[in-house]
Amino acid sequence: MRLIILSLLCLILPVQATELVRYPAVAHVEDPRSVYPLALLEMALARSERQYLLQSSEQPMSKSRSMVFLKENAEVDVLWTMTSVERELDLRPIRIPIFKGLSGYRILLINAAQQANFSSTAAVDSIKRLVYAQGHDWVDSKILQLNGFKVVGAAHYDNLFLLLEKSRVDAVPRNALEIADEAIMLSPRNIVIEQNWLLYYPTASYFFVNPANEQLAQDIENGLLQMINDGSFDRLFQQFFASHLSELKLPQRRLIELKNPLLPAHTPIKDRRLWYYP
Repeated sequence: MRLIILSLLCLILPVQATELVRYPAVAHVEDPRSVYPLALLEMALARSERQYLLQSSEQPMSKSRSMVFLKENAEVDVLWTMTSVERELDLRPIRIPIFKGLSGYRILLINAAQQANFSSTAAVDSIKRLVYAQGHDWVDSKILQLNGFKVVGAAHYDNLFLLLEKSRVDAVPRNALEIADEAIMLSPRNIVIEQNWLLYYPTASYFFVNPANEQLAQDIENGLLQMINDGSFDRLFQQFFASHLSELKLPQRRLIELKNPLLPAHTPIKDRRLWYYP
C-alpha cells in the first residue's frame, strides 16, 4: 500500500528538472587553476532553488574560442575570465571578483639563471624594458602594452614557457594565485619564481554567462553573495590560497603599479568585502 501511495505522489508532485551548465574544458585535468573556480561555482549554484549540474565541454578550447561560443549561446554556458569593457559588452558578467582582485597581482616566472637581471636595486625602467610573454588573447597582454611593456603573444599556454626556455623572452607574468603550483610543475625545466618584483593593476576575474541567460546569472550571483555573507567564500579562498600567498611575501616585493584603461566603470572597487588587500 505504501508503494502505491509513493507512486501516486510521484505522479502528482512536479519533478524538478536538472539544468546542465557547461563550462570550457581545461587542457589538463590536474590544472590547479580550474579547481577553485569550479568549487566556487558548484557551491554557489547549490544554494539555488533550481537543480544544476556542471559539465565540462567535450574538448579543451582557448579563452577567445570559449567566449565566442558563450556569446553565440553554443557549447558553453559559463566561463571565468578577467573582465574588460569589451567583454562586458558581449557577455553578462557576475560582478563578484572570484579571485578577490588578486588576478591583478602579477609575479614573474623566469629562467633560474636570469635572477640577476631582476635585482631589487634595479631601476623600474630597466624592468619595463625587458621582454614579457602572455597569451595573445589575454586582457593582461593589452594592459602591459598600454603601460609601455614589450609583450610577445603566445597562442597556447605551454608556449609561454617554451619562449622562456629558449630565451626569447625574459619573463612570464603570472597571477599570484596560480604561480606557486605552476612553479612546482615547471621546476624540471629550470623555471622559477622571480624573488623581488610585483606588478599590479586593478582588475577582476568574473563568471560570465550569455546575456540571454539571466536566470543563471542571478542564481550564481545570489549564491556567491550568500557565501560572502556566511563566510564560506573566504573559507574556500583561504583553503586554496592562504599558504601560497604567505610564501610569496607580497608586501616585501618592489611594487610597480600600472594603470588599467580597460577596467569597466561598474567594477565594484569600493566594496571592501570583495577584495584581498596584501
